[in-house]
Amino acid sequence: MSDKFCARCGKSLTEGSLNYMVHIQILSDFDGVLPYTEDDLSEEIQAVLKNVDTMDAQELEDDVYQEISFVLCEKCKKIFARDPFSSDKVVFPYNKKLENLIH
Repeated sequence: MSDKFCARCGKSLTEGSLNYMVHIQILSDFDGVLPYTEDDLSEEIQAVLKNVDTMDAQELEDDVYQEISFVLCEKCKKIFARDPFSSDKVVFPYNKKLENLIH
């Protein structure tokens, strides 16, 4: 019996069967704009530095960078590749095509 399962549908993936590894990297983005005056920024930095010591290290890291990997069966890979955000089920608050959202 296989210990590998499709992350989407739960189907058992037998040895030698066609399956796909999906690897996602989530990176923080910075548009170059800091919404603070120079004085406000200094205060903000001090406040962040004061709180960093009490924050969970993994949570801090996840705010900047995260990697997620999972396995999909052939059917679910096709569905995921066609519509990774399940946009046919979710109404986006903006009028953009998926092709324009992915770099």
